Amino acid sequence: MNWSNQTGSHQIPFPVPGTTLTSTRGTYVVGALIGDGQYGSVYECIGPFDQRYALKMLRPANKSYQAVKDEWAQELRRLEQFRHPNIVYIHDAFENNYLFYLALERCDTSLRALLGRPFSDLLLVELCRQLLMTLQYLHDSGVVHSDLHAGNVLISQLDRSPIVKLTDFGVSHQLQGSTRWFRPQVANPKILTPELVTAGYTTTQSDLYQFGLLMYQMHTGQPAIDVDVAYPEITRQISEGAPRKKAEGLGTPVGNVIAKLLRRRDAYRYQSAREVWEDLRQVAWR
Repeated sequence: MNWSNQTGSHQIPFPVPGTTLTSTRGTYVVGALIGDGQYGSVYECIGPFDQRYALKMLRPANKSYQAVKDEWAQELRRLEQFRHPNIVYIHDAFENNYLFYLALERCDTSLRALLGRPFSDLLLVELCRQLLMTLQYLHDSGVVHSDLHAGNVLISQLDRSPIVKLTDFGVSHQLQGSTRWFRPQVANPKILTPELVTAGYTTTQSDLYQFGLLMYQMHTGQPAIDVDVAYPEITRQISEGAPRKKAEGLGTPVGNVIAKLLRRRDAYRYQSAREVWEDLRQVAWR
C-alpha cells in the first residue's frame, strides 16, 4: 500500500510487520494489523521498554499531506485534553517518513469482536453504563464524538471486571459557544443518523442515536440497520425510522430504552447520556 505525498512524486510505503519506527521517546517495532478503517489503520506494536501498544497510523485516503497532518494534530489534542478512565490513553505521537502515528494503550479486544450474539443483561448494562458515563463527560465538555461504532469501543478485563475505552477522535467536533450542532465533512455510512440524512447536521443527540444502534446489537445480536445494501436503501431505512420500529417490536424493557434513543427527531430522544442511564438502571434493577 502506497500513497503520493505533496513533498514529491515518490511513493511512501505503509508499515508492515517487523518495520521499526523511531520517535523521540524510542523505537517501535510494528506487529500485525489489528484494525483497519476509513480513517486509520491500527497495528500491534512493541515500544520502548518492551511495552505493548496499539499503534494507529492515520490513513491518507487521497488526502493531502497537510490535511492528514492537521487531522493527526486534532486527534492528538483531543486525546491529550481528555483524561478519563474510559477514554483510551495516548503515550506518544510522532511522524515517520511522512506518515503520522499515535501510540495508544493496548486493550484486550473490541466490542466489534464480541457482537453476533445477545449479551447477558449484566454485561450489557455494565458496558452501557461506562459508555454513557464517557459520552456525558464528552458532551459536558462540548465535544461530539460523531463516530461511535463497535470498532471504536475497546474492552479490557472482560473475564473479570470489564473496562471500556472509547477511542478514535479523528472526526470528533468541539462545539463553539451556544451552538449545539455542526455540519460534518465526513460520515460513516453504517452509522448515519436521521438528522444527518435529512438535514445535514450533527448534535450530541446524534451520539446517543449511534449509541442506540450499538445497544440494539448488544441486546439482540443483530444490527438495527441492514448496511449490506446500496446507500439509498440505508438512508431510506433511517429516514423512515426502521431502527426505532425494530426496537419497539422487541417488547422488552431494554428495547423501550433503545427505541427512545433511536427516535427520528433528535429533540424527542433522551437529552443527555445521564437521562439514558436513569432509565436503564431502573430496568436493570427490576
